[in-house]
Amino acid sequence: MQLTDEQVQAAQQQGFLCVPRITSDEEALTIRASLERLFRDRVGWNEGAYGELATSGDVDEEPNSPQILHPANYAPDLHKTECFANALRFAKQILGERAAFFFDLTILKRAESGEPTPWHQDEAFRDPNFEYREVTVWVALRDVDESSGCLVFVPESHRRQILEHQQMTGTGESIALECIGPFDKATAVKAEIPLGGCTIHFSRTLHCSTPNTSGTPRIVYIMTFGTAPVPVKTAVSFPWRDNTVTEMQVRRRKWMRHGGVFVTAWRRVRRGNLKDWLAYLGVRAIRSFMRGR
Repeated sequence: MQLTDEQVQAAQQQGFLCVPRITSDEEALTIRASLERLFRDRVGWNEGAYGELATSGDVDEEPNSPQILHPANYAPDLHKTECFANALRFAKQILGERAAFFFDLTILKRAESGEPTPWHQDEAFRDPNFEYREVTVWVALRDVDESSGCLVFVPESHRRQILEHQQMTGTGESIALECIGPFDKATAVKAEIPLGGCTIHFSRTLHCSTPNTSGTPRIVYIMTFGTAPVPVKTAVSFPWRDNTVTEMQVRRRKWMRHGGVFVTAWRRVRRGNLKDWLAYLGVRAIRSFMRGR
């Protein structure tokens, strides 16, 4: 599959795009079954990859909106799908041929209780000492509408700087950030898409997701692609990022210091296609080792 010239232009102008088809229904259901298994097994807990996205509930309670970072580490067949191949192709059309896969994520919003994801810009989670050219592909593994947790975007917000954010909870499991800088929600667009469809957005595009009030769990598969980050000319800081420690980060820090840094490096090498990223990855590896991020 390829995007049309009109779709590429719309994505670049609006900062997001809804695509009704990135993979077949059959493959989407296969991906969903694989991810459901990962959530049932809580894979990545000790590595700090499994945790709560939007709330900070009791550790004995079942999380309403759990997420798993880097699910392809535990289900490598995710990157052997037509879905992944099409997502990479879309990214190259928007960013150029040097675009490469960098990150993936899966989020489960439980039936009737899945929490909303607050307004944010993805780049607010990144290291502010680098500049980024990224797109995120958000794949629907069931029909997604306002009642089941669709994304909502502010058009053209990708042209803005990073606004001020804050952590949703001061302590605990949640890693969610909430944008508290000024922006106009009146122009926001709900991105309702069918099974096997996707949205594409840039790292500065303001977006959120609605709660899942439907009677069916909502799982999505999310992939981020980009060109190699380059150092910024003028250093900035993200205080909301530097002054937070979540339980996920504590677990990851412990794992990294007990050999996880070598596992992470090996996974990167095995994945390949990141030769341009060596300088950035070196800095990130040191920070991950020291701070568990």
